[in-house]
Amino acid sequence: MSFEYFIASKILKTKEKGIKVSRPILRISLISVALTIIVNLITLAIVHGFQSEIRKKIVGFNAPIFILKAGNENIYEADPLKEKQNIITEVEQIKGITKVTPILYKPALMRSEKIKEERYENGIKNQFEKQEVNGVLLKGISENYPKSFLKAILKEGNVPSFDKNQNEVYLSKNMSKDLNFKVGDDIAIFFVKNRSLMQRFKVKGIFETGIDKIDEQIVFAPLKKVQELCDFGERNKGDTEFVSGFEIHIDNWESLENVERNVKDLAELKPNEYGNLLQSISILDSENDIFSWLGFLDTNVFITISLMIIIGIVNIGSVLLVMIVVRSNFIGVLKSLGASNWSIRKIFLYQTGFRILKAMFIGNVIGLGLCYLQYHFQLVKLDSSIYFLSHVPINLSAISILFINAITFVTCMTSLLIPSYVISRISPARSIKFN
Repeated sequence: MSFEYFIASKILKTKEKGIKVSRPILRISLISVALTIIVNLITLAIVHGFQSEIRKKIVGFNAPIFILKAGNENIYEADPLKEKQNIITEVEQIKGITKVTPILYKPALMRSEKIKEERYENGIKNQFEKQEVNGVLLKGISENYPKSFLKAILKEGNVPSFDKNQNEVYLSKNMSKDLNFKVGDDIAIFFVKNRSLMQRFKVKGIFETGIDKIDEQIVFAPLKKVQELCDFGERNKGDTEFVSGFEIHIDNWESLENVERNVKDLAELKPNEYGNLLQSISILDSENDIFSWLGFLDTNVFITISLMIIIGIVNIGSVLLVMIVVRSNFIGVLKSLGASNWSIRKIFLYQTGFRILKAMFIGNVIGLGLCYLQYHFQLVKLDSSIYFLSHVPINLSAISILFINAITFVTCMTSLLIPSYVISRISPARSIKFN
């Protein structure tokens, strides 16, 4: 044990001189360090929570990577491809890919049943009937489609099996409210081929994501039924096995760029067995507006963490200066005994470091405690129509906690080297005489 560390530990156990002046300053400064940890932990937890939850919802409905016919800008309006593709078997062998599933999008109109309403005009009660019509986008998926996310957003009923022999749909809570639907209802959906066509489906389940773009448009239905309602058969001698494209599901979001690169190398710029060129599109491109917003949140985090650390640095610097002023006589004695300026600076740096660690511990207890309460009890609610979520999400990893604590401690200790230089300007004769 160095003598600097030994002396610093002993000083901590003694009462401060000039305690009436120094104690309030020390407390305020150390509280600011604790607040720095609290604010930074909560900021990081909330932002990572938003990014994680919204990404899960977007990717849950639209896989990380799509394969579609070359020349199409998005999969919602893509030209049809044959459902059976040799290249898909090869794509499924790429490391990191868990499943490749065919999908088909088809615009349609969904009509409510007749709704009776009463109105009073000039004191006379009038009864009339009305029917609401909503434009929707049917997403045809097969029974092999990953259903973990669909189950996670279920509000009423059950998730359909999407078996080819079932006329069951999975629609949003917004649609069911607008059109007065409930689980078990038979509903009418209209399609346009060479002529208008109506098909009845049964509402099997109702979901809610909080993302208007999805809740107001997407209706899930069996792939085979949606294929039958398109005009593929009329254009291809009865063959209806066409899709808009293929969704590629991956096991780890962090591997997205690497998997996409491998898919491009394998599937693009080579005609398939039907003579069609294919292309792959990442969800980062197809949903660029949402992911750009999520990326911008990282800038906000950087600014917040930087400002809080600067505040902590300024306040902890004042702690060191107060301790130096209060113990100027002690510094003079050490110098008269032959201690070097650097040794004395180390004593005060050790002492300040102990106080910083104590404040950081308190900040971690409070910050992590608040995150725990929000994570388990969801105390702070949100308007899902604005924020896409019904409550403030929390996502905080051990690495994030270590990062916040490490960057705060290292930055504060490094910044203290400058104010500690004051020690070298203190004269032993004057400081001892001053006492």
